[in-house]
Amino acid sequence: MSSVPPDIAQNISDDVPECSRNEAYDFNRYALIVYGGTPIAIAGVICNWILFRLFTKSKSTKSPALYLLLLAVLDLLMDLLYIPFFTVDALAIYHKSEFLYHIWHDYAMFVFGLSRLVQFASTYIILCATIERFIVVAEITSLNFLISSTGRFVTIGITFLGVAILRLPAFFEYYITYRPDCPLYENYDYTPLLAGWEHYQMFNFYVMTVLHIFVPFALLLMLNISIVVVTQRKLTGIGWAVTTFIDMPKVSEMIRKESINSNKRRRDELRYATWTMVSIATTYLCCSSLSLFIGILENVWPQNTLLFQEDGSSTKFYTLASDAVSILVAVNSLLRIFVYLLCSPNFRKQLVKEYPCLKCLACGADSDEKTKNIKEEKKLFIGYQNLIMGARVDML
Repeated sequence: MSSVPPDIAQNISDDVPECSRNEAYDFNRYALIVYGGTPIAIAGVICNWILFRLFTKSKSTKSPALYLLLLAVLDLLMDLLYIPFFTVDALAIYHKSEFLYHIWHDYAMFVFGLSRLVQFASTYIILCATIERFIVVAEITSLNFLISSTGRFVTIGITFLGVAILRLPAFFEYYITYRPDCPLYENYDYTPLLAGWEHYQMFNFYVMTVLHIFVPFALLLMLNISIVVVTQRKLTGIGWAVTTFIDMPKVSEMIRKESINSNKRRRDELRYATWTMVSIATTYLCCSSLSLFIGILENVWPQNTLLFQEDGSSTKFYTLASDAVSILVAVNSLLRIFVYLLCSPNFRKQLVKEYPCLKCLACGADSDEKTKNIKEEKKLFIGYQNLIMGARVDML
């Protein structure tokens, strides 16, 4: 979501009391929010609820999937918040619903602050998961504590504490006052509280734009490039090691076969885990690009004619772009389940097992017979696997 929604930014009271003006809803904007964003948010709620169910049943609290579980919870909250904040506002103004109009103003600032907090937390959970993936792939033993169960809980606790401290002021940026002397749909003012303080405006820029967008954007980009490079080198190294071992003249055919199978399984595990985190980070970067652009315009060139007209009202571009930023947040959360489907065979199998009706979505899953054969092979040759590979498969 953009740092200051046009509805709020436009309705800041002047020194001379006057009735506020609501941001108009023409059909294009109404259709974008109600017919475009709302179905995406509803689909996101359903998909992230499925992810939440799957991750809670897979004992993910003691594995790296803990980050994915928290991400599913935060995405679920983000999609749930979209409907009361954007959809209800659009319905109230466009259809002139007095009931929805008054109800919306009762909870608007709370939902606005909560959405900022949740989105900020979601960004840093993605960053924490990516950092863990980099530590594992690069085998940085000095940071092994961070990839342990205790280390994850400590990292998550510090992250949420920092997010709460930095984003708590968002609940107090404005307060809404009721103006009984003004006509309906013009009788609520958004009066600056913290937002009217110059030092807070600078704080908000560095927190919302720098820490929320610039820093994660840059770190995720660098980490993902590093992960891809290190993974490629690692896979090449695995192939060389096993090829050398297989070429030894006195190795039995059974061990040769297990070497090939173990090599393939390890390479696949490494690829799948890496693809998953790289894809999650990439979708975040793509969906945040518009927010990054709007954030720069809002904070670096606040009087830009691209954002505001001469009378101080928002331009149509700014209004639609702000709405699109919020919809992209919902799109980003919806895409998670498809990332897991494309990148993780284990997730596909788990999804089909838990929800057989979704088998069509997991068409790439291995057949039951193939899965059974792999399990039997693993059981038969497990003694050789550790000898040949010496690999920490569970860490990959």
